Amino acid sequence: MVISSEFVSREDIRNRKFGEVWHTLIPYVFKDVPEYYDVGNAVASLGTYPLWTRTFARVVHARMNDLPRGAKVLDVASGTHDIPLRLLAMNPGLEVHAVDGSSAMIAEGQRIAKERNFTIHAQVCDAHSLPFPDASFDVVTIQFASRHLEVIRAFSEIYRVLKPGGLFCHNDMLRPSSRIIEVPYLIFLRASVWCTSRLFGASKEARRCVGYFADAIHNFYTPEEMTALLYELGFTNVAKRSLLTGTMCYHIAQKSMKADRYLLELFADPVPEERATMR
Repeated sequence: MVISSEFVSREDIRNRKFGEVWHTLIPYVFKDVPEYYDVGNAVASLGTYPLWTRTFARVVHARMNDLPRGAKVLDVASGTHDIPLRLLAMNPGLEVHAVDGSSAMIAEGQRIAKERNFTIHAQVCDAHSLPFPDASFDVVTIQFASRHLEVIRAFSEIYRVLKPGGLFCHNDMLRPSSRIIEVPYLIFLRASVWCTSRLFGASKEARRCVGYFADAIHNFYTPEEMTALLYELGFTNVAKRSLLTGTMCYHIAQKSMKADRYLLELFADPVPEERATMR
């Protein structure tokens, strides 16, 4: 398949709008927040964050029932290892790996994992260039992070490291499909992020991102658009569930069992028609 010019254009716009924030401010935000990251998300979401995350983890676990003991799981942009910890609590036999761009977040996640006697093989790396061979993992998860990434590049890497038939499980705050929901939601989000940053004494850099979080969602994908993008990237059997038309939404997708080659580097070839093809 070919990635449509619409999605390529949308990603270019996101990169031009937010690329500097992703590279200069977001690292400071995640250096600042590890110890109160999960609590802050719960406060900012009026309690829906932990409930939705628990639901997502249970759905992922249920979809993994057919996998062999010791199945390999990778959590991308893992932060404080919320999803890996939940999955290990339900299935201690998993081999879990985690990557994140923040050494501070990884350190906090490893501290929690050690307290709970879980082993998570974690390393700091860029989500757009995963340090693993092709077809390495049975399941790849990513939660509340893709808004801060170049989605096509990051998801192409996830596709590459998944085994044929493997599951990709994505959970994030998306752009609501309904304008009736989106407008008040973004107003609420700006206010809640502002209050949370004051309540927990966020750094100057983190406070500069208060408006960014709402703007990032406004320029992100709706649940339906995310479904379409996953299909264009080569995933199959895409299923989704959303809260309030996309304020939170998870997608479960599968890499085809017949996949016999992987997506090419999408932006290395200047000829649009030759981008991202696969059989």
